[in-house]
Amino acid sequence: MKFLYSLIFVSIYFLFQPVFAQAPKTLPTFTFEEVYHTGKFDSGKLPKSGFIVLNFYDPGCGHCQKMGAGIAQNLTKLKNTSFYFISMNDKQYVDGFINMHAKALKNATNVKFLFDSGTQFIEKFKPSNYPSLYIYDAKTKVLVQHLDGEDDVNKLLKALGITG
Repeated sequence: MKFLYSLIFVSIYFLFQPVFAQAPKTLPTFTFEEVYHTGKFDSGKLPKSGFIVLNFYDPGCGHCQKMGAGIAQNLTKLKNTSFYFISMNDKQYVDGFINMHAKALKNATNVKFLFDSGTQFIEKFKPSNYPSLYIYDAKTKVLVQHLDGEDDVNKLLKALGITG
C-alpha cells in the first residue's frame, strides 16, 4: 500500500510539475564553466547594480534563437543589464548559435556564455521551457520576472523597464 501511495504521489508530481515549479525568488548560488574563458564563473562574480538576466537556452531551439537575436539587436538599450547565457551544450553548438543568430553577443561586455555540465541549473531554477529567462535586481538579488518559453524580446524589454 505504501508503494502505491508513493507511485501516485510521484505520478501527480510529474504530471503537475509545471504548476509546482516556481522561479526562485532570490538568486541561488551557482558555479558554471565559462565557454570562452578558462575557468569557472560563480554567482559571487555577478554585478551589484543594474539587472541580471540568466538565459537558460538550447542553441538549436527556434525560440531561443529568436530571443538571442532580439537581445543582440537591442544591446544599446541593454547597457544596464548583464546577460548570462547558460547552456548544457558544447562550445561548438554555442558558436553556431552565435554565428547564425546573434553575432553581436560574442564581443558584448555585458554578455557571458556559461556551460552547465550537469543538471545544476535545472535543479536550482526549475525551468519548464526553452528559453527560460530569469531577471534579477543585481543589488538585492530578488527576482523581477521570469519569462518561460518566450521569444519576444519586447516582453523582456518591458520587464526591464525599457520602452520604445
